[in-house]
Amino acid sequence: MANTKWLARVTLLTVASPLLSGCAAHPKGLDRPRDLTDDEKATVIEIALSTPEAQSQLETKAPYTTEVNWLAITWDGSNWSAYYHIDSNWENDPNLGNIPESAVFYPYVLIHFMEPATWQIATAIDLDTGKVVLTHQYPANKGPAKTGPN
Repeated sequence: MANTKWLARVTLLTVASPLLSGCAAHPKGLDRPRDLTDDEKATVIEIALSTPEAQSQLETKAPYTTEVNWLAITWDGSNWSAYYHIDSNWENDPNLGNIPESAVFYPYVLIHFMEPATWQIATAIDLDTGKVVLTHQYPANKGPAKTGPN
C-alpha cells in the first residue's frame, strides 16, 4: 500500500510539474525599466539592425539613426495586447505611472531611415535571451498599426 501511495505521488508530480512550473507564454522581460549599460545599448541596437525588416532597408544603403527607449507590453497568453512607449529617461516619463502592473518592460530600439526620416522600424528585445519580441515597421509620419506577435 505504501508503494502504491508513493507511485501515485510520483505520477501526480510528473503530470503536474509542467502545470506548476508553467510554460513560457511570452518572453520574460523586466518588471520595470532600468538604466542600460553602454554594452547593453550596443547589443540591442545590433540585434535590432539584424532583423529582416532592418536588413531589407539596409540593403538599399539608406542612412539611418537609432534611439533606445523602453517598451512596456501587456500579454494575452503568447500574444501582446497593448504596449506603451517609455522614454530612455524613464524615471521622468509621466507615462510610467499609467502602465498596468501586468506589463513587462523591454529595451526598444527605434531605427529612423533616411534624413528626414521616411521609414521607421521599432523593435523590442528580451535582454535575457537576446531575442526580438516585437517588431513594427511603418512610415515615419505615422505610428505602427496593431499586428500579431513576431
